[in-house]
Amino acid sequence: MTDDQPDTAPTCPLEANAVPIHGSGPNVDRHALWEQLRSRFGQVAPVRLSSDLAVWLVLGYEENLEVMRDWSTYSRDTRLWKDIREGRRQLNGELRPTMSYRASALYADGAEHARLIAPINDALARLSETRIHDDIVETSDLLIDAFCAAGRADLIGDYAALLPALLMNRFFGLADTYGYALSHLSKTMWNPDPALASDAATQMGNYFLGLVQRKKAEPGADLTSWMIEHETGMTDSELVDQLILLSGAGHEPTTNLLGNVLWTLLVDSEVAREYSSGGVLLEEIINHVVWTEPPVQALAGRFPTRDVTLAHTRIGAGEPLVMGFAAAHADPRLAGASDSHAAGSSLPAGHNSAHLIWGAGEHRCPARSLAMQIVSVGVNRLLDRIHNLQLGVPPAELRWREEIFMRALAELPVTFTPVAAPERSRFPVALTPSTAASDDTADEPSDLLSRVLRWWRARASS
Repeated sequence: MTDDQPDTAPTCPLEANAVPIHGSGPNVDRHALWEQLRSRFGQVAPVRLSSDLAVWLVLGYEENLEVMRDWSTYSRDTRLWKDIREGRRQLNGELRPTMSYRASALYADGAEHARLIAPINDALARLSETRIHDDIVETSDLLIDAFCAAGRADLIGDYAALLPALLMNRFFGLADTYGYALSHLSKTMWNPDPALASDAATQMGNYFLGLVQRKKAEPGADLTSWMIEHETGMTDSELVDQLILLSGAGHEPTTNLLGNVLWTLLVDSEVAREYSSGGVLLEEIINHVVWTEPPVQALAGRFPTRDVTLAHTRIGAGEPLVMGFAAAHADPRLAGASDSHAAGSSLPAGHNSAHLIWGAGEHRCPARSLAMQIVSVGVNRLLDRIHNLQLGVPPAELRWREEIFMRALAELPVTFTPVAAPERSRFPVALTPSTAASDDTADEPSDLLSRVLRWWRARASS
């Protein structure tokens, strides 16, 4: 679809024609938005993510695949952004995280990407299936213990937003208290308020630099220590950037996916009935949710290394592209597969695992398997322990987060039959955000990581 003959394609200047899609509100019909853009512009549309940020949003399924797979033409390196090269923007903390730059595998291509992704992949491979499963079950139980006797909970704030962060924090080799801080940082980095997002990004860097410093002094059987000792021999700065990448890949998308799966089971009685009767597997429901309500709706960015034509749209070198996963999943050219249904099932047949949120080509997500395990075990553990689970408000009153890049509920209030938390020899008192925030252990080291913890406690108690 990429064409080097610009005279055969109509021009569509990015700045002149960009349609504002920011500030449209959390409950806007985004499926309708994608189709309006597709109807007007075709498979690539000029949009504004903010008043001063125009990008090309790739709407077509095949076009998204092409851009993700062809790293030599569509680079992930933000330094190639035309605005950066021409001095109109600076790669600093004022840029939203999705458009910033770090020396990580996320922003590298080719040989440099292979060098930087190797420590991540090799460290993940050293986590045994037994350890992963046991930690997911144990952490799920910790969180459920904190609300199971109340008969009500917010399955986002009390569960989905915390489970991936606590688990990644454990795999990094830290006590659970730090996981609550990591959860707060990860969520705040996506805040539409640039000042809050920038502050969180700074503290996130401090968290991981402190983690590297602590693990160099006290290594263990954890992802951080294994990456430190990897034969690649990364610098501290490189280690920090790879750990931030791994945390980002394992937390926010997983939180949103877990929340969206739970939401589906609560609002779609047909899917819930099929699952409870054994008619469909949880993996099928997860893939269905990823296809229809992807937890990552769009993802920045790619930058053409030369002038190209994509789906009859002329795009200049260095003009930013954003991958439109939600729009691509709704591409009418896929309707023959995605609109059909398996016999006796409410879930669409075919293409269930052909979604795009895990990426394609060399930049596919390194934590895909881990994320799927967290969601699968997390859902099963909750449903095993909590009974008569029901929405606490009418479905129409649920609030979705405003970020255009994410599809995630702000909260998911539920009611259920209360049950007492069991006695646990290792965890006699369930750790909660409030107890974590007030837990001033006397033997806590005085280092950079602890200063991040104190920063988070100050905000959690305010």
